Amino acid sequence: MKKKVNFKKTFLITLIVSLSISALIGIFVFLFGDFGETEFRLLMTTLTIGGYSLTGLCCSVLYEKRKFSILALSGMILSVIGFLFTVLVIWEAIGLEDSWKTLMICIILAFSTAQSCLLLLVNPEKTLVKGSLSATIIFISIVALMLIKLVLNEFDDASESYFRILGVFAILDVLGTIVTPILNKVCSMRH
Repeated sequence: MKKKVNFKKTFLITLIVSLSISALIGIFVFLFGDFGETEFRLLMTTLTIGGYSLTGLCCSVLYEKRKFSILALSGMILSVIGFLFTVLVIWEAIGLEDSWKTLMICIILAFSTAQSCLLLLVNPEKTLVKGSLSATIIFISIVALMLIKLVLNEFDDASESYFRILGVFAILDVLGTIVTPILNKVCSMRH
């Protein structure tokens, strides 16, 4: 009988281990280290494991619920690819000059996908909540695409109005992310 891979457990264990190692390295560096290049890279690597484990965990929870499986699986894959790419940059196997755009896009996509996966765990029954959820997913997508466009254009040619519009959508993104689960809870309460 084939054993099913438990992605959530894998990401949780990776998160716990990486945060613990990061804490130990941080403590060692503060007490005994000279804040050299190797200590910095070790600390950044363990923090990278923690960050991408967290984004992967968010996606794995949705995947386990068998909801939006393609998005959840894509988010887990993005987290792994983002982690590997970031570690290669940290340890200078790939030069930052040539790859900073890819690095930033990996971070944007992993974070946005994880945020969307967490929101999609909401089981809306009311039309108001469904609308809020849909609008928030759209806002997350718009913010991600606008940030990616900035990165690809190396932040050149971005007008003040572009940043104003990005700010508006970022505010709506955050508002929807906070309000949607609360609104779902309020709407599901019985009088």
